[in-house]
Amino acid sequence: MLTEEVHASGVADARAGDAAADGTAAEGKVAQHEAAAHEKRNWVRLTYDCNNKCIFCLDMDVHDGENRAAEEVKQQILDGRRKGATRLILSGGEPTIHPRYLDFIKLGRLAGYRRIQTVTNGRLFAYQEFLDRCLEAGLQEITFSLHGPNARIHDALVGVKGAFEQESAGLRRALDDGRPIVNVDIVINRGNVKVLPEMLETFYGWGVREFDLLQVVPFGNAFRDGRDVLFYDLEEAAPYVRQALEFSTRPDVHVWLNRFPPPHLEGFEHLIQDPYKLNDEVRGRKEEFERQLERGEPLDCRDPDRCQYCYLEQLCDVLEDAQHTQHAHAFSRLRLDTRWEASLGPVYGGDPASAKKARERPSDGKARLPVLGGVGATLEHLPLTERAARAGVERFWVIAADVEDARAALEGYDAPALELELDDYAGLAESALPVVKATAKNVAQAEALLAIDAPFEVEVLLTRETGAWLEALDAVPARLALRQPTYERLTEASDHDLDLPAFFARFTARFTGEVPVEGVPACVLGRAPRLPPKTFDAAMTRPDGRLEIFRYAKRYILAHYRSKSLRCRQCVHDATCEGAHINQVRAHGYAMLEPVLPAELTASGT
Repeated sequence: MLTEEVHASGVADARAGDAAADGTAAEGKVAQHEAAAHEKRNWVRLTYDCNNKCIFCLDMDVHDGENRAAEEVKQQILDGRRKGATRLILSGGEPTIHPRYLDFIKLGRLAGYRRIQTVTNGRLFAYQEFLDRCLEAGLQEITFSLHGPNARIHDALVGVKGAFEQESAGLRRALDDGRPIVNVDIVINRGNVKVLPEMLETFYGWGVREFDLLQVVPFGNAFRDGRDVLFYDLEEAAPYVRQALEFSTRPDVHVWLNRFPPPHLEGFEHLIQDPYKLNDEVRGRKEEFERQLERGEPLDCRDPDRCQYCYLEQLCDVLEDAQHTQHAHAFSRLRLDTRWEASLGPVYGGDPASAKKARERPSDGKARLPVLGGVGATLEHLPLTERAARAGVERFWVIAADVEDARAALEGYDAPALELELDDYAGLAESALPVVKATAKNVAQAEALLAIDAPFEVEVLLTRETGAWLEALDAVPARLALRQPTYERLTEASDHDLDLPAFFARFTARFTGEVPVEGVPACVLGRAPRLPPKTFDAAMTRPDGRLEIFRYAKRYILAHYRSKSLRCRQCVHDATCEGAHINQVRAHGYAMLEPVLPAELTASGT
């Protein structure tokens, strides 16, 4: 079966609570999905084997017919629970064929996991005795992998005649039993995309109410053997996909999308995969990412022909840019956050297949990232203070509690100019710090900073509170600048974001002059935004200055994951515009982005 780290997170157990506090079921679903996606999960691989032979299997390259050692699995289960995981997910290969499968379920229950889930092809659940024993041991949720509405399509995709009959029997038994939460995952590919609506209707008729739709990705069998038969044109298939997504509007149905390219979801932006789940993707390949960051060796899958099909392409692109920025000392601003380390949780889990691949891959003769020195290069790991000196950093962007906290963060650096983002600016006027910019998170801070008789810029974060204040000003202060903040969660963006197109239409109509604005697309602002200086973010590094994949992923999600509409391809700003932050898109939709068309297209009315 398909080994995954991004399956449905089990909101079906909360179906009765679909309605939000304001009574809207749709908003209730969004909040439910967000809470489920952010639950701490411990994915535990049990096997390197499977009783299916799926043509799209991303895991096939590590299948050697072996099961993981029971003691190794036990330690991973216990370690995740000790470090705060509340959901245990037993996966594979095919997890149910491990001879100690029941023991692992029991261990998860004894360890105190809130939810014990398995992701399976479900064939063994066709046997009532096996289902009963699993449920009695403590299994609470079963995610069945079904990829066709009938035996003809499903069996062809999974490579086993009779699999559909057996798997659907297991699914029906679990539904009839009533004890476990039951959901279905479907890998969308050329072989089934046109019958996707039929599949959902069929499984809905059986009683399934939760669906996880996974875009085929270019790993394992899928790219090696199935490239020409699995990958499809997303725009041509849009009518079938959109018809399937309409199921999400049914009050009793939960639909999840995984690894599906966001620009193809205009109109269904709330279904864009929660970016938090990228942490699971990284966790599943952490050893391979570590090899890249420590030795400069790119992932063995990095190839333009493959990357164009991959949901992680942007994450990898930005990571490589961060590596280049760091090792080439190609930055003029350094970002320091004094509270970042305290916000990081413990690292646990991971896929041993990643460790295995990292160990087996020879060091010599493999490609290196070109910007890091070519084949055979050894990365030079330096303290951040030395990197800043070599880069000739001109500005330090410091996020801190107060002035003294910021001053402490700068110890060891030569800081000619400071951009401060503080919780408390008391004492700033008397500090003698070389401040060129101070960021205001709210109206009180904005007014206090503007009242200081100093030449530094006052950057106000755009929120509903500050937006109302800005529109009420009699005149625009000369030192004012604006920035659109980004948020880790959709609900935060929904709560705090302005209606930016409407705000800037009113603001620019009322006030003359161009206030510097960052983080807002040109089509929304009405002109090109100010571009920030090239920045290296120290929050992506360990205390010793080395880039670390989990710190990077968290900062990528919060600040660098942006997206554009397919319509933006015609915009005159397309080449230089990064679009809107993904959670801004998820909260408000791509509709805010109105491409600025070339004159010839405008004239023709295209």
